[in-house]
Amino acid sequence: MLMYTVKTGLKDLDRLLGGGFPEKTVLLISGDAGSGKTLFSLNFLLEGAKSGKRCCYVSLNETEEELLRACKAIESLKDYDNYINNNLVFKYILLDEKSSLEEFTNTFVVYPDIDQLVIDNLNKLLMHASDSKDYRLKLAELIRYLKEKTNCSLLLCETKGDDIDSGNGEAFEADGVIKLSFLELEEKPKRVLQVYKLRYSSFDPRVAHEFVIDKKSIRLTKTKVI
Repeated sequence: MLMYTVKTGLKDLDRLLGGGFPEKTVLLISGDAGSGKTLFSLNFLLEGAKSGKRCCYVSLNETEEELLRACKAIESLKDYDNYINNNLVFKYILLDEKSSLEEFTNTFVVYPDIDQLVIDNLNKLLMHASDSKDYRLKLAELIRYLKEKTNCSLLLCETKGDDIDSGNGEAFEADGVIKLSFLELEEKPKRVLQVYKLRYSSFDPRVAHEFVIDKKSIRLTKTKVI
């Protein structure tokens, strides 16, 4: 059976994964604060929008204005303005004390079909679950809906240290786990990307590859960091 893939937005990551992320999967993008999860995901959606895919960024943290400001700081992301409210939309959802995880999950039952989706981030959803069991059940339900509604979805999760999820089963429920982190090397830390899990793919697990974010672009280098 031929496995179709979705471009990640990083050419060298596509190469490592044999073409990109497998279609009809939901992936966890985890990492420390500032490790590049949001920019990685924005880059992923821009790649999709450029090829005509219907893309959506659901943010529980930052407004559309804040996200666009982040894009304008990087040359390769400035094209966002050409796709906003065309085939790429931002949806900011403000969760308050009256919000429930069930209400959030149910929004995707009637959500229109989307090619590529990002939800930023799961930590906010965890805060609105009644307990860890409720969160795990609703997360599994949400992932099931996303597989029906999208070609590929990214779920962002802020973690600490060597953890690959919040400790509440996100890594188990997701089809794949991409970990972004910092390594203290020489005089300044390097950002690195590691693939911990990816169903339906052949890859080198947990190999740290240099992940660069600068004014010019976001990219994965061919450098393996030991």
